[in-house]
Amino acid sequence: MRNRIGEGRLALALGAGLIALAACGRSGDEPLPVPGFGVLSGQRVLVLPVQYVRPMPGGWVGGASNAQAAARQADLEIAFALGELGGRATWVTPDQQIEALRRRPSIRVNPYAFSADELRQKAEKLKDVRDPLYGEIRLLAALFDSRYAVWPLELVYAPEEESTGGRLAIRTFLLDVRAGTVMWYGLIRGDEQPPASPGALAAAAQAFALQVSP
Repeated sequence: MRNRIGEGRLALALGAGLIALAACGRSGDEPLPVPGFGVLSGQRVLVLPVQYVRPMPGGWVGGASNAQAAARQADLEIAFALGELGGRATWVTPDQQIEALRRRPSIRVNPYAFSADELRQKAEKLKDVRDPLYGEIRLLAALFDSRYAVWPLELVYAPEEESTGGRLAIRTFLLDVRAGTVMWYGLIRGDEQPPASPGALAAAAQAFALQVSP
């Protein structure tokens, strides 16, 4: 069991202080916000990297050569779409996260290799983010004093009902990082076009940005 922490902001320290923060646990006192992307307004929000990519009919997403390349291409498209849209949240993209971690080599967190298998496999049932994933995300969030994270966890092929086709979709999570809870989970679908095409990836990224922006 993790120790509960009191209300209020945590005083963040570098190095060992941040590591201790990730281990000390979630707040049990402050009320959880009403689920919905409106809570992101005025917040500095982590946009976590895509972790999984399934093969699409016609090849890898965006014409990439493998799953890893497709995931990184998706990260760039999502960051671009969020930047173009603007909005009332400040988005902390994977590139910014990696840059911050490079300046703090004592913090051993890799956003591209989070232990997200349980979240992926039990998405519809899981209410809490458990360790070790909870500690990993909490530590990363501490660098930016972020309470919330949006996670385009996986790129999937979503067949259309009563149709032989389908479209590229993004399995997305909204997380309250401090409380360690899953606030929202769902599929965000792009346009009807070949799911492995660059256009399909751009459309899915745009749909993602429209969905999550407060």
